[in-house]
Amino acid sequence: MAMLRQITFTGIGVETDLKVLKEIQDEYPLVEWGVLLSKNWQENGPRFFDPSELNTLRWKGLNLSCHLCGSAARAVVSENWEPAFEVTRGMFGLFQRCQVNISMEQPNDQTQYMRPPIDLSELIIQQKSAGAMNIFNAIKNRTKMSVLLDASGGRGIDTPVKPLNIPGLKVGYAGGLNPENVGEKLEYLMENVEGEFWIDMESGVRTDDRFDIDKCVSVLQTCQKIMEG
Repeated sequence: MAMLRQITFTGIGVETDLKVLKEIQDEYPLVEWGVLLSKNWQENGPRFFDPSELNTLRWKGLNLSCHLCGSAARAVVSENWEPAFEVTRGMFGLFQRCQVNISMEQPNDQTQYMRPPIDLSELIIQQKSAGAMNIFNAIKNRTKMSVLLDASGGRGIDTPVKPLNIPGLKVGYAGGLNPENVGEKLEYLMENVEGEFWIDMESGVRTDDRFDIDKCVSVLQTCQKIMEG
């Protein structure tokens, strides 16, 4: 039986009202707030969080995940966590989950050796193709590893969602999800996915490239109706 275990909204900014995020989270416990982090965050636009402001997220009671990009993500794939610790400025403990935003197009022997830090509940590997069986087989049955399947490669392009039912593999789905299409996409996943899964959206909950809380609430209302129906 399919079960939606989490809804992740990625790209909160330093200007996002954290009090409102907590109020939304209290009403919709499945929500998770994704924080985009990169060494070159200033060059990447308002989607990326200023690492020097991570301390503002402390003690807010938010369900947070960090989404590593660029050199920090590539280093993690090679089992080097130092750049990730540097970009989080000693605040790595804020996050329950960590997503590595680098899609491995070719087989990578390092994948089977990747180990998240002991205090991290889950390490997520972003992947474009549902056919990357070497990677999926390397991480299935590992309690602290999962995969986000995003055929758009993080570009927010509306792409077909294809259920990836591999025993022992925890899977999330992304790719152009937004308030207008999330209902149809979720219903399809609920009918075709086996076990628990999550959905993630970034571009679809932005207005003028700024994090839009109202769009997040719209998504949550739609998803709740489907789950209750």
